[in-house]
Amino acid sequence: MSIHASLNQQFYKKSTWIFLLIPFSIVFWLLITLRKFLYRINIFKIYELQVPLVIVGNITIGGTGKTPLIIFLAQKLAEKKLNVGIISRGYKSKKNYPREVTNNSDYLEVGDEPLLIKKNLNIPVFVGKNRVQTAKKLLEEYEKIDVILSDDGLQNYALHRDFELAVVDGDRYFGNNFLLPAGPLREPVSRLENVDAVVVNGEKNKITKYKTMTCHYSNIIFNIHNLGKKTLKSLVGSDIIVMTAIGNPDRLLNYLRTLKLQFKSITFNDHHHFQQNDFKAYKNNLILMTEKDAIKCESIEHNNIWYLPINVRIDEKIINNMLKKLKLKHGSKLT
Repeated sequence: MSIHASLNQQFYKKSTWIFLLIPFSIVFWLLITLRKFLYRINIFKIYELQVPLVIVGNITIGGTGKTPLIIFLAQKLAEKKLNVGIISRGYKSKKNYPREVTNNSDYLEVGDEPLLIKKNLNIPVFVGKNRVQTAKKLLEEYEKIDVILSDDGLQNYALHRDFELAVVDGDRYFGNNFLLPAGPLREPVSRLENVDAVVVNGEKNKITKYKTMTCHYSNIIFNIHNLGKKTLKSLVGSDIIVMTAIGNPDRLLNYLRTLKLQFKSITFNDHHHFQQNDFKAYKNNLILMTEKDAIKCESIEHNNIWYLPINVRIDEKIINNMLKKLKLKHGSKLT
């Protein structure tokens, strides 16, 4: 069992030895509380951009669906003739300085999620460890930006935010409800009371005061090398390996089971760097992956790797409320 799978077991299924880390969770709570206080009294400075900033984040570690939501929101804002830019930390990328992501970027240099966003959107995407500097760099290079979306960053208070949207995993919610490292929480659940909107990723939303976000897997899969496509139903009877390196692989695996597909699941740690050796034992298998994982496998020599896109939907009222609060309408800021 991978480290990631072991922690998921402790955080979301059956907590046992992880309770020994509760004292460290108390220390973590003290540190994040002190940090927020120092921002509140201006010991730590908060930088405000010239354009509105929307944070799309979560309060738990692991995948909740932020990246497909960012893509969906950017598309919706672009439809309203707004010039959108996106910033991201570029998690696990090799470089820290602010830089632009292009369609030809190496995911090792910019991060897998920012590259996925760029390949889906024809808009500026910048990454960098320092979000303030990254946002400044974006605005220096693109002067006509109307709004910036931040992929993650809910806990990064150095940037003034104009709208906060938090995503909750509708399958796992808050796990054992402990802060790191004894649990999956980056901040207490009470943090959600202070954001502008909360969406639960999953059709079986148990918290009625939160809006529901649905992530629908496409019924069409695409070959990563030749862009050929076929239906998922056509895979019935195939010798399938489902290979994942994402925060919550269970969502995909459970969906495939509903289609009566027979497969073997190979799970790696989140953001795993795929190498040729990972595929050595599966030369004759059909490999099925998420789009985020597939973007890291373009150099892999295997002609039978396919990915499954995700389509997101949220309540249109959230977007309307966002535009109203940001005072944005049809490509310009209202005065």
